[in-house]
Amino acid sequence: MAQITPRVSFTVNVCNSDAPYLEQTLRHMMRQLNFPFAERIATYDPGRQEGKYAERIQGSQNEVEQILQRLLADKLIDRVDVVPWTEAEQHRILMKYFGDEQIDLKDFSGAPIYQYLYAMDACAGDYLFHVDSDMLFYRQGDRSWLYDGLDLLQREKNVIVATPQGGPPQARNWLEKVTGHSFESKPKMDWHHASFTSTRYFLMDVARFHACLPLQQAKPGEPLENSLSHTFTHKGYQRWSMNGHNHWAIHPWRHDENYVRYLDDLIWAVEHGIYPFTRTGFKWDMRTEGEHIKEWLAVLRKHGRLQE
Repeated sequence: MAQITPRVSFTVNVCNSDAPYLEQTLRHMMRQLNFPFAERIATYDPGRQEGKYAERIQGSQNEVEQILQRLLADKLIDRVDVVPWTEAEQHRILMKYFGDEQIDLKDFSGAPIYQYLYAMDACAGDYLFHVDSDMLFYRQGDRSWLYDGLDLLQREKNVIVATPQGGPPQARNWLEKVTGHSFESKPKMDWHHASFTSTRYFLMDVARFHACLPLQQAKPGEPLENSLSHTFTHKGYQRWSMNGHNHWAIHPWRHDENYVRYLDDLIWAVEHGIYPFTRTGFKWDMRTEGEHIKEWLAVLRKHGRLQE
């Protein structure tokens, strides 16, 4: 008997500052995730960005709406939900997930809290895959990592969130930088426990998430990911992340002019498993600002993607 794939919802939050990279990135995601989602929802907040998000290159509502219409027409997403800012809906979401309507709608830096929870609340799947609109994914072979994530969640009852590896291999010391080769031993296990749950991307068991409610803030005004991590730990649940590098995710550290200019090339590099082994920053961040873009341009030229 053929095994039935569990119902998994895809949910991504979208705002106007995503316009410069949104369309290419979502098309890339659907190629790389390669999974039969039960529904694919983009939740759009057309409001003005605040805090650090107001400093990003801004697009317009018209641009974003046109992008979303093209994605709908090409059946890459199934639905666009617009975030409602009515007091009644804010009250409903905050009471359902925090049990407290006084929780800030955004964190201290302007990052979403209410918008994320509204998007997750609209999902009908038994599992949901939430992703930020700028994430890039590498997949070795045809099989999606999400199948492995589902197997894990169904097998390990204390795991609430599963994620792929954060970033491709990176030189960790002078010897690896000199030789250009990793001497890291092969992992003995397929997964490891990770103490923090980022809101950048995760596959979540919805029933276990609901069992954790209400969410608890360790500090007022903290990011939603801090509240998730704090609550999961308090309730005895864990996030597990993949070992090895058959699947990995990488996040642009800045959405700067370099990133937007070379976006198609950077997506090509990630999809082909091409990256600078020696590079600046954390292994899960793609640094493109200023001189750092040269690390990525060098490997692109080496593989014939860019002309000298």
